[in-house]
Amino acid sequence: MLPDWTSPCGRVRLICGDCKEWLPDLSVDHCITDPPYGAETHDGARTGGDGSIKLVHFDCLTTEEFLEATRLMVEAAQRWTVMTCEWRHAAKLEESKLPLIRLGVWIKPNGAPQFTGDRPATGWEAVAILHRDGKKRWNGGGLPAVWTCNKENTEHPTGKPVRLLNTWLRQFTDEGETVLDPFMGSGTTGIACLRTGRRFVGIEISTAYYQIAKARIEMELAQGTLPLSDTPRPRQEELLR
Repeated sequence: MLPDWTSPCGRVRLICGDCKEWLPDLSVDHCITDPPYGAETHDGARTGGDGSIKLVHFDCLTTEEFLEATRLMVEAAQRWTVMTCEWRHAAKLEESKLPLIRLGVWIKPNGAPQFTGDRPATGWEAVAILHRDGKKRWNGGGLPAVWTCNKENTEHPTGKPVRLLNTWLRQFTDEGETVLDPFMGSGTTGIACLRTGRRFVGIEISTAYYQIAKARIEMELAQGTLPLSDTPRPRQEELLR
């Protein structure tokens, strides 16, 4: 049997498995996640100075798989589904019947350069924001869906900054709510949930990354879970200049 671990305090549940098999049976307040991108993007994620070292070795998602996973997330979440996603996948969301509310942008000032040198580097990722039918509420006031935050070195090749997740949790969710990350990776969303007073459910198909996430979250729980209110937040562009 694959691991299904609940923390002693009851605030965290971690599942090692395929999220497609678990999502139909889950009900949470929100989904905040970073699903795998497409084959072309995965192949282009390289380092080593000349781009000779491939960074991403886990499976990509086809457009059809991405849209199906998104549908399952929206059905599981009572409120917001927020995810970084490949721009090609984001474009297909516009064409689908899924309840896309806004496409946002995460700007990465320290993003990887264009190793070929023959075109500009990307420097940003799309942020898809969805919500099932019904009244919508978020805590960001009139701010736009534009976040500027440096990448961080993590134990996962596509790990997201805790600072960015902290901000999304404060803007889209409320204390005490349950947040699901069905593509948990190394558990950054779970760390951010503990630091902002949310409950967390994480699903990860890779046993290796599941174990990394579990170890990180157990360490966070051992250190205490008070919010880091003095941590700088990502700069968000003002609506009016």
